[in-house]
Amino acid sequence: MDEEINIVGIAGLPRSGKDTLAELFIQEGGYYGVSFGDIVRNVSRVRHKDSQDPISVANMTETANWLRSTQGPDFALKQALTVYKDAKAQGGTYPGLVVWSIRAPIEVDFIIQHKGDLIWVESNDLLRYQRAMQFMREGEAKLSLEEFKAQEALQWEPQPGLPESVQMNISYVKEHATQRLVNNYEDIKMFHRSAQELIEQLKQKHTKS
Repeated sequence: MDEEINIVGIAGLPRSGKDTLAELFIQEGGYYGVSFGDIVRNVSRVRHKDSQDPISVANMTETANWLRSTQGPDFALKQALTVYKDAKAQGGTYPGLVVWSIRAPIEVDFIIQHKGDLIWVESNDLLRYQRAMQFMREGEAKLSLEEFKAQEALQWEPQPGLPESVQMNISYVKEHATQRLVNNYEDIKMFHRSAQELIEQLKQKHTKS
């Protein structure tokens, strides 16, 4: 994984706006994109198929920890870099790779070591909860605000019983972010404007490199 690469990572708590920002990087910035969340979500649907909410935050956390334990802490990075390399080999041209739903220190360290940018998308708890309940994915269940926050707490710091290297550590991710973008807007167009300015800034940097 030592190949020179322009890489942007996007992190934040659930429903903070990570997917929206990533879509803008892909559609307007021309970046190639890979969602670490989608990788885990697809496995979690199978692994927790007998649960009423197979892709709850709690089940996604368990699945991600299991994947890192069985396939290595950098399993998602390896998948992302492989498909990006294949896309370029097939003639695709991109200013860089954008990966989102960054949760683990090894993912952060890779981005920083390769002089990439790690964007933390910040949004307040109540607004994120309201978005989650309004736009529920298939496989999610309704939660109270307290339940919503309790499940997220599983991702903030390593939990007992597993090596830290295979667990999520959102506090580490947030601490090492190189850019921060606030998404407390009820009008999505306002977030888009802020995001577009950042995308243009990073694209100019990457097309010069």
